[in-house]
This record gives sequence, C-alpha cells and structure tokens, in this order.
Amino acid sequence: MLFVAKTYLADQQLFSCPVEATTSLIGKKWVPTIMLTLADHPYRFEELHKTMSVSRKVLKQQLDRLIDNGLVFNDKYSNDNQVTSLYSLTEEGRSLMPIIFAMKKWGNQYLVCDAGGNLS
Repeated sequence: MLFVAKTYLADQQLFSCPVEATTSLIGKKWVPTIMLTLADHPYRFEELHKTMSVSRKVLKQQLDRLIDNGLVFNDKYSNDNQVTSLYSLTEEGRSLMPIIFAMKKWGNQYLVCDAGGNLS
C-alpha cells in the first residue's frame, strides 16, 4: 500500500499537518476576537473597530489576512458617493466557529485568573 502525504496551504504557507495549518489561520492575535464578533452579524469597519481595543492598522491587516484566506468577505457598496465596507464571515469562516467557540469555552474553564495573574 502506497502512502501519499498530504500538504496543506494556509496563509500562503505549506504545512504537513492540518492542525498547524488551521492554527496558522486562527492563531494570530485578534483573529479569534474578530471572528467571534463577525459571527453575530456583518459589521462596517468603524463598528467593528469600536467593539475591540485594537488599532485600526492591525484590524485592517488582520481583516485583509482573513479575506485573503477566504474566511471573511468584504462587501463594498456605495452610499452617497462614499464607499462603505461591510465585513462578514464566509461559509469557510463560519465552518471554523465551532472550533473557536470550543477554544473560548476551554479558556473560560481553565485559564480564568484573578487580577494578579493567579489561575482561579
């Protein structure tokens, strides 16, 4: 029997492990928070920015990464001669939400700490 190793592409990098590939997509700073927020409903950039304490630059960079990887869709529309972007999760992005919700649940169960950094 011939074994053919699979290769996985994520974030413009090749991986030999699907877990590493998936982690490279959702493990970046702010990405889970962005995806959790977009799971509720689509947001305009400024609305999304107001929900989190991230700089506009970093938010834009992470949104662009998520768009490039097919996890977020940017629906641009014109309103009174002004282009507005509405960000939403794609079907692929929504398919990752059970993983992100499980990570949130696990963190709430095992990583909660007091103000001094001591685990509860």
